[in-house]
Amino acid sequence: MKTMLMATAALAAAAFGASTASAQSLSQPEVYGSIGATATNNNESDSSLNSMNARLGTKLTPHFGLEGELAAGTNGDTTNTGRYKLTNKKAAYAVGFLPVSDRVELIGRVGVSDTKLKNYNNSPIAEDGTALDVGVGAQMKLNDAYAIRGDYTRSAFKDDRGNADNLSVSVVRKF
Repeated sequence: MKTMLMATAALAAAAFGASTASAQSLSQPEVYGSIGATATNNNESDSSLNSMNARLGTKLTPHFGLEGELAAGTNGDTTNTGRYKLTNKKAAYAVGFLPVSDRVELIGRVGVSDTKLKNYNNSPIAEDGTALDVGVGAQMKLNDAYAIRGDYTRSAFKDDRGNADNLSVSVVRKF
């Protein structure tokens, strides 16, 4: 977690520094949306859950933006600690973009999420509630309007409610 936080902070700092140097190159904010799938592994409940996600974001500069995310669970999982299903997840992120070529950019994001996990057995172990999220990823442009994005986000839940590792793949549409 500490390494992930430092890597994301370094990427965000590099993106922020680059954005201030080239702030004139983006005449107006660039709005984008995405739809994708997420696989989540929860460490306390030992559950593996999948979800569909939708994101809406804006690049305020070429290297910095804001993003919102909504997710809904698609499956349940039964483990030694109970039976679980993701009801929904809402999140907001600050996002750094670092181009590495004309078609590929690295992404770092830091934010807060609120996860609702259905806990059928009411066991005290559940990755549910508010979490600090830190993530990294990459995005490859297919053309001027579409891109494919893959990212990893770590959710650290407050009150010692565990951590969740989220792997996502999304289709991104620029508006």
